[in-house]
Amino acid sequence: MLRLAIVDDDPNDSAALNSLVAEYFQKNSQAYVTRVFNTPLDFIRSTENHDIVFMDIRMDKLDGLEVARIMRKINTDSVLIFVTHMAQLAIKGYEVDALDFIVKPADQFSINYVLDKALTRLENTSSTIFALKTSSGIISLSSNDITYVEVFDHNLVYHTTKGVYDVRGRLSDVTKKLDQKRFIMCNRSFVVNLRYVSSACNEYLVVDGTKISISKSHRKEIMQHFSNFLGENL
Repeated sequence: MLRLAIVDDDPNDSAALNSLVAEYFQKNSQAYVTRVFNTPLDFIRSTENHDIVFMDIRMDKLDGLEVARIMRKINTDSVLIFVTHMAQLAIKGYEVDALDFIVKPADQFSINYVLDKALTRLENTSSTIFALKTSSGIISLSSNDITYVEVFDHNLVYHTTKGVYDVRGRLSDVTKKLDQKRFIMCNRSFVVNLRYVSSACNEYLVVDGTKISISKSHRKEIMQHFSNFLGENL
């Protein structure tokens, strides 16, 4: 599940942007969660880590560039997109590794464009490539496309956004290659990509409509892991 933040002290602008972002992800059928911060201080004080951050440049208490500098001291991975009424201000974005900027009022075309770029950057910077030896040949697979992996009849079944692949292998070897912040072993037979978890309870996680049971002995640990991934205190 992708985590997004919108930092804008104008509630009308943040609501409009949030609506455009929702339209993008609904059309792409991708799981996401958005947190709106209407003051820069609330964003700075938050313990959340976000995959993508939309940052207004002109705000009353702190300008977006200064907030971004503070963010970069503790988080270098978030994809940063500036939002502004004045495009000339966004040129300083290189100082804080901003991906791009959009001019207010935002429109769907601009949002689609920058989110396509943002997802491409995330794909290129946070993935591991797997070479799966299937009966049809070798498949090159990015870890970002994996929704979950299960052990079935002594084989590994990779459930992905591109299809389902049944290969020989051991789950322990797979987990060693995966980002431990984004993937979690729910029980002895399943490893789940937290990006694709749509809901969670003490008994199971829901991934792409499938309920995957949680090990009773590790429920607290697993729920805390998911909570940390979302950046929330559940």
